[in-house]
Amino acid sequence: MKSVEKFTVEIRSGFDQWWRYNAALMCGAFDASGNRIGFASAESRVAEMGSNLEAPPEGLDLHRSLTLETVPCERIVLYIYVIPHTLPRDNEIGGHPPFPLQVRIRYGDRTVLDKEYSINQWGGASIELKVSQLSLIHISEPTRPLYIS
Repeated sequence: MKSVEKFTVEIRSGFDQWWRYNAALMCGAFDASGNRIGFASAESRVAEMGSNLEAPPEGLDLHRSLTLETVPCERIVLYIYVIPHTLPRDNEIGGHPPFPLQVRIRYGDRTVLDKEYSINQWGGASIELKVSQLSLIHISEPTRPLYIS
């Protein structure tokens, strides 16, 4: 009988403006029959939306990462949200290319996914991943959140 392990999810970015973004992870954990057996979430909130900070808050780790660990399970459905709280100072969208976000998912001590995603500096991203203990099942590429005013 195979053992059931925990999933560990970590996101990080080396982007020098990573401080301008809040990040959240939300994850449902499922057994072999597809029943949800747990839920985990983690958040890295730097500032409130619309803060328009001039500089990173004092004491903020500019190389911060966000980690989430599940209960032992067979597969997960993971949502990653990267949301800007401070937009670039100018309106030159072309002058602000996407930045890299590294996503690493481990099952026990085995890496299941290690991928870099491009995140839009203006709109952030939402990413949906469905992952089994063996491999990535489904991916929804980063999308720009829609804002309705």
